[in-house]
Formats: sequence, C-alpha cells, structure tokens
Amino acid sequence: MTGQRLEAGVCTAVVVLAGPLPTALAHGDDSPAGPRVVAEDLDNPRQLNWDQDGDLVVAEAGRGGAECAKTRCMGATGAVTLIEDPHRDAPTVSTAVEGLLSVAGPDGTFAEGSAGADATDVEGQYVIAGYDPERFDLAVPTARGAAMLVAGTEENGEEYLLPYADLQAAEEELNPDGAQVDSNPYAVLYVDEDDDVSPDGYALVADAGANTVWKVEPDFSTATEESPPEYEVTAWATWQTTVLPDGSDDPAGPAEFVPTSLAADEHGNVYVGGLGSIRPGEASVVQFSADGTELDRWDGFTAITGVAVDHEHLYVSQLFGPTPPMPPGETPAEEAPPTPGQVPGQVVVLHRHQEDAARYAVDVPLPAGVATGRHGEVYASVNSVAPAEGIAEGPMNPFGAVGGGAVWELDFSDAYRLEDAG
Repeated sequence: MTGQRLEAGVCTAVVVLAGPLPTALAHGDDSPAGPRVVAEDLDNPRQLNWDQDGDLVVAEAGRGGAECAKTRCMGATGAVTLIEDPHRDAPTVSTAVEGLLSVAGPDGTFAEGSAGADATDVEGQYVIAGYDPERFDLAVPTARGAAMLVAGTEENGEEYLLPYADLQAAEEELNPDGAQVDSNPYAVLYVDEDDDVSPDGYALVADAGANTVWKVEPDFSTATEESPPEYEVTAWATWQTTVLPDGSDDPAGPAEFVPTSLAADEHGNVYVGGLGSIRPGEASVVQFSADGTELDRWDGFTAITGVAVDHEHLYVSQLFGPTPPMPPGETPAEEAPPTPGQVPGQVVVLHRHQEDAARYAVDVPLPAGVATGRHGEVYASVNSVAPAEGIAEGPMNPFGAVGGGAVWELDFSDAYRLEDAG
C-alpha cells in the first residue's frame, strides 16, 4: 500500500501541532533532534515513492559515464533503489533496477535520466521515466529519446527492462504547449484503477521539457495473442510556454510552470509541482481531480522539485529555496540573499485544508522527492544534484561543498515560519 498511488489512501495523518505544523518526529529518547540519514551513497537521487511491500522507492538519475561531448557525459549509471523499513535505525538498502541511461557533468553532477519511478500493482515491477539509449543523441540536448520504461523480475528470476511508451514521439506529434519540441520526464505516478493485479492501470508523467503531464495507458485494441498492447500517450494537463514572436524566451514574461513532481491523496486527487522557471516565488502546486479538472492551487514557491501529502498537510521541496543561485556578476534578490557557504534548499509544509495557511520550512540541502510514511514520517531526497561523493568546493560551484546524494527522514521541531525567516 502507498500514499503515492491513487488506490491506496492509507497514509496516516500526522498529529497537528500549532495549526499547520506537523509533529516533530522523534527518533528515540537518546537521539538528537534534526534530520536522520536513512540512506546515503546515492547518485543524484530524485523522486520518492512506495511499493506494495512498504519499501521506499528512490529514483537515481545516475552520474553519467565515460562517453562525453563537451560538458555532457553519459553512461548506464541510473538506478531504482529500494529502502526497506526506512523508519528503522538501520534500514536495508538494495538495488531493484540498474543500468539506466544517465547524462551528467564530467564530475557526475546535475544528472539527467531516470529521475522518476513508481511501483505498479505487479509485485516487483516498476515504471520509470527515463531515456531510450537507442534514440539518445549526446550531441543534441533536446534529443533525449525520452521514454517510459517498465522493469521487473520474471517468476524464473530473469530480470527485464522494456520500453513502455515513447514520450519523445508523443511530444513530436502532439507538442501540447506549442513551443520547442523537447521531452524531459521528471516524475511518475502509477494509477491502479481496481483491487486486482491486472494491466488496466496507467501512469501519469510530469514532463518538464514538454510542459505537460502525460497520461500513458495501455491500448488493448492493439493487443493480439502474440503481442502485448501498445501504450497510448495523451496530454492530461498542459501549461503554455512563454515565447516571443522571434522564438526566444521572454525573461520578463510570465514564468513557465515546468511540471517536475507528482503526488496523490486518499481521494484520488493529483498534485503537480512546477519549477516556475526557477524564479523566486513563481513556482506553484496545482491540485487536480483524477480526471484532470483543476481544483486548487498554491503559489509563491521557488523551484519545486518534489511534492507529497498526508491527510492534513502539503509538503513541497524547494530545490534552491528560498532564492536560486544567480549567474556571476548578478545580485541575488535583496529580500532573501543567500548565506555564503550555505547550500540552499527547503522543504515547506502547510495545512492544505486551511485558506491562506501559514507556511513553515526546514532547511534541506538541494532537496527533490518527498514522501510521507504511514506513521507521520516525512522523507526527502537530499543533495539531489550530486553524485554519491558530493560536490567539491570550487570556482564553478556557487554553493560551496555539497554532500553526497542521500535520503533523510525530516524533523520539523525546528521548522520556522517563512514570514518570520531571515
């Protein structure tokens, strides 16, 4: 069962303290306050989800590889990692899928690849947002060969990794936002429509490049006794891209939504987080019904890379929150200047049933995926743009030294109200 897939709805509500603030999660009487490291030595960890056994599913975008073109290097280093009993002091960490295509800097940083993964209703099977190695072109940044993949293990123990749907082809054919043809899938939400193990489920995919959430579902009209069904890809939700008549982006125009993250609540509503062009305060979370009707919206975030919900709260990862790094020679926003040597990032929490609810945050370095546990736990992938060994301090690194990719259990006992911060 899982708080991320629509059929489950079992994510336990946390105790509410001071209105919108969730309970501070103690790790034992003798444990210090603050976040607890659940897993480390991860390469660019991104989306978090749950599988049928209650294991935490971590999508690792990998660390690139040895084949390089200018500043981009690729290799089969992406993976899907499982964390068994993440609430315990010594969780078991294992690899469920490996060998996924990854593209990163020569030092393994800021990887693109298998950034999203979710379990299906078939035990041991996962759908993954990633790239097709046969269609990927290292020399062309937008020719990623974006695809949905399905991975698992047969009854005889043989592992498989198969194409699930061609997102690049869907973007080329449909181009829902009407702008550049670019597909860069970032998160997956598997939707199971019944209680049986069957192929009738479908996947929602947050595609940052296409500015669209795709719906990927099996097309049984194409199935025969000899071949499985093909998969139909349609635009479930789309945001328009800001483009000038000459085709260039308008830096002064409205920020693009850029969907990066997905979550679902116990009623089947879907929450989509957007990057907001990485502009301070211009990222949003939109709540949809299961059929794609917009229900609610929360604005004013910065660079959203993860969302999660429990019965009461909305949790939002701000990758560069509260202020993204600025290019050399430019001045950061005066209202929230970065602290020298401090790695940016926050996970924000608010009471999602209260109008204009107060927002609280804990500092989390460069966070991405967020997930809520059965007993009120909140997990986040941290240092999500770093390989396992971290990022060394240097002239090209605006943050200072950054730790290696990891997953933390968060502690909100030191959360601060955003209006009172700084």
